[in-house]
Amino acid sequence: MTVRALVKKIVTSLRGFAPRLWMRSDWDRRARENAQHFIACGHSESDEVFWASGRRDLDQLILHDVELASTARALEIGCGMGRILRPLSERVEKAFGVDISAEMIARARQGLAGRGNVEVSVTRGRLGDFDDASLDFVYSFIVFQHIPTKKSVTRYLLEAARVLKGKGVFRFQVDGRPRPKTSAADTWLGVWYEPQELRRELARSGFSIADLWGEGTHYLWVTAIRESHPGRPDSRAVRLRRRAWRREALEALLARMNLDPDAGVEEILSGRRSLRQMADRFLEENGRLEPQAFVRRAYEVFLGREADEDGLAFYSKEIASGIPPSSTVDCLLSSSELEDRLRPPEAG
Repeated sequence: MTVRALVKKIVTSLRGFAPRLWMRSDWDRRARENAQHFIACGHSESDEVFWASGRRDLDQLILHDVELASTARALEIGCGMGRILRPLSERVEKAFGVDISAEMIARARQGLAGRGNVEVSVTRGRLGDFDDASLDFVYSFIVFQHIPTKKSVTRYLLEAARVLKGKGVFRFQVDGRPRPKTSAADTWLGVWYEPQELRRELARSGFSIADLWGEGTHYLWVTAIRESHPGRPDSRAVRLRRRAWRREALEALLARMNLDPDAGVEEILSGRRSLRQMADRFLEENGRLEPQAFVRRAYEVFLGREADEDGLAFYSKEIASGIPPSSTVDCLLSSSELEDRLRPPEAG
């Protein structure tokens, strides 16, 4: 290890003693430099694109399988400028947002001005502004992936359990890409989780897992339900849609990936392997294609269709900028489109 690398490791370990201050300092700086870029770097070329991406992410990701009544009270952990809170406020009685960065909250107050049912505040890593069992829905997207310590994430899990009513829903995303255990996390490339680790953490926090999707990808989505207990009111403002694997659709996907459908289905349904693990062969065979050719091939294999114009342009630009092709694979394998095809909602 070089002297420079050793110094960097020591500084990083010292920062770990005060992750909240580390997070606040770095994200205040990023907000001042270019808040929209650091919130949604792929959708920051204009105000119109940025705010439109919030509505799309709310519909396709945050509320995927979640139905909220107009009486719902919801909270976003890591709200940034209010990109997702803005469209959410049109659907619920009260929308709250917290963020570690005071600079981000200042921008959120500007962007959400005039929306009387929205409140945003700076957090110190807890949800102290909210009473026990006072919320129906809590969510977080592209936030926990930037947190440098699992202790800080665990605190949010416990706090979400505290503020949610019984049968309330916590939907969030973490980085599920395996990395060496010795790799240091920071405020950009934060901690990552294995599914079993999340199951243990959530069970200890008072949740049962309703769904996991995107295992092994950058976008591992978790939908958890707060357990009911005597004395804790139950939520009547949130409902979940349940899903079940469609075997023939899964077999067709594995065949397009040049894998044995019968063996692959059993491995996936048993939990022994994930779709992302099985996609390593695709990356080995196609990873050297030029960006547009790679994106076209990825759409054909994983989604079973031609790449649309927007998707082709977006992912080709990302790969050309130096983002690895595996990121495109992660996005497609964790997409709501693929989940709808492989695991359609159950009737009723």
